[in-house]
Amino acid sequence: MRQLTAVLFTGIVLCSLAPRSLWASDVQADLQLGLEAYEAGDFETALSAWRPLAEGGNTEAQYYLGVMYARGEGLPQDAEIAFNWYSKAASLGHARAQYNLGLACLRGLGTEKNPSQAAKWIKKSAVQGWPPAQYSYALLLTEGIGVTKDPDEAAIWMAKAAEAGNANAQYAYGIMYLNGQGVAKDTATGMQWLRAAAKQAHLEAIYTLGTLNPARGLSEASVENLDKIRAAAELGYPQAQYDLGAAYATGSAGLEKDEGTAAEWFRRAAEQGFPRAQYDLGYLYEQGVGVEKDSAQAAELYLEAAEHGFPQAQYALAALYSSGRGVERDLEDAFRWTSEAAEGGLVEAEYALGVMYDEGQGTTQDYGKALEWYREAAADGNSNAMFAIGNLYANGFGVGKDWQEAERWYCKAAKMGHRQAIKMLGATMEEICSEAE
Repeated sequence: MRQLTAVLFTGIVLCSLAPRSLWASDVQADLQLGLEAYEAGDFETALSAWRPLAEGGNTEAQYYLGVMYARGEGLPQDAEIAFNWYSKAASLGHARAQYNLGLACLRGLGTEKNPSQAAKWIKKSAVQGWPPAQYSYALLLTEGIGVTKDPDEAAIWMAKAAEAGNANAQYAYGIMYLNGQGVAKDTATGMQWLRAAAKQAHLEAIYTLGTLNPARGLSEASVENLDKIRAAAELGYPQAQYDLGAAYATGSAGLEKDEGTAAEWFRRAAEQGFPRAQYDLGYLYEQGVGVEKDSAQAAELYLEAAEHGFPQAQYALAALYSSGRGVERDLEDAFRWTSEAAEGGLVEAEYALGVMYDEGQGTTQDYGKALEWYREAAADGNSNAMFAIGNLYANGFGVGKDWQEAERWYCKAAKMGHRQAIKMLGATMEEICSEAE
């Protein structure tokens, strides 16, 4: 009887296992079918393979469905639905879904921004050994985003990701060693990690290896230095492309000055949205240096950089609108872009904005605002602004007429070599300015 019972029990177990095994096999086959279709760009087939599995609770399928919704592949892009699928898979322990869910919380994709929730989910993924999550969690600890800032723990997580082969982590871990951040400063180890990242074509690592050469006792014009920057530039790293262009533009780093080649390297960086390159290339077009003079092209490039918040480009664009070169003359647009540049802290723009308020150019005349911006520029050492403040006090524009205060500002400007201020104060400048102090 015992033997029969044992046989029957064994039979029951086998019967219950057989369907499960077949089911698992079918699930794996459907997952693989979906993956192959997805990689081939056949999103319809991938979706039809994964959706039933996802709705049945398969975390891998839920994760992939979240990716498809996040990217809008084969269906309308919907960050909220993507977030919901990531949440389902993440709550059941799927590491990559936890990581993507954390990123969504961090960036506010499909949900409100929530740094602490982001850190929680990214850490869960990191604990499971997902290198991108380990790298990201290290960055959160480094910056104190969603967690208490902790450079030492950040280094521990960065090491895990770096040792797992994550190129971004290898680069960051190298920088940590070079700076002594969370680890004891060790240049040799730092360079070792940078080289590891560079071997994986990490462009910033390749570039940094070149720019660090002077710190290691090599000349800035050394072949090794320039070759590494050129290598990063040719691989598409925009900072390196810009630096190589700047070297050609100025004839530095051992290169012969060549504005045409400079323009080409600036163009490559500009096409990748690098604001400084967009501005410098715009300047070359405005001046006709290395390229045919073209104010309209300059305006387009300045606009691209200006929209990225680059103050010099905003101010240069304002000048084109003010003069009507390359664009239709528009003083209101000139005022708008000058304001942006001034808010960005560009001294020339602070002074120019004061002039625009002073004279009512592109805006309503407002001496109070003019004085405010003149003061900003004067605090940054602009002698024209100092002289302009003197004029406001001398004439009583926007302030009570006060010749003594005017003289004080004229003296400030004169001491910085401002010719009009010197001329206005005349031969008695030394005496007047001595009293003004």
